[in-house]
Amino acid sequence: MVDEPQGPEAVQRATDACLRLLRARGRSRHELNLALERKGYPESVRDAVLARLSDWGYLDDAKFARDRAAALLGKGKLGPRAVLQRLQAHGLEGTEARRALSEAKEAVGFDALAAARQVLERRRLAGRPLDAKERARAGRLLLSRGFAPDVVTQLVGEPSLDPSGQDE
Repeated sequence: MVDEPQGPEAVQRATDACLRLLRARGRSRHELNLALERKGYPESVRDAVLARLSDWGYLDDAKFARDRAAALLGKGKLGPRAVLQRLQAHGLEGTEARRALSEAKEAVGFDALAAARQVLERRRLAGRPLDAKERARAGRLLLSRGFAPDVVTQLVGEPSLDPSGQDE
């Protein structure tokens, strides 16, 4: 809890706290606001700090979203749907998150089929014939990682994994 919740000293302490958080990794405006709120800073102090960080160029939700999406896609562990959910969990609104995802996909040259194949290869579920149980497991894995049903169907070859019921 903050001893002196208002005034220039409180703004400086809150700014220092945010800079420590930003040193560890990029953060969204929403995340920093929540962190300051948990520490007991009033809204007026939080607003002043967030404005100060924006003016200094340390707080840019659009850049944060693009960078975060590119990092998550680039690792080849998550599909677009999971990345979008993560961005929204960081407090980014739907339109901004979708725009960042689209820009990140283009920047990293994202290929959903290749990324999904990588996930299966890591689990040793690629490059060999799979029985029905393994196909179902592979499909669930890919769907849970945010890959689209058509990508799962194409890769795993199990039309029943497509929840929309459409076969390719």
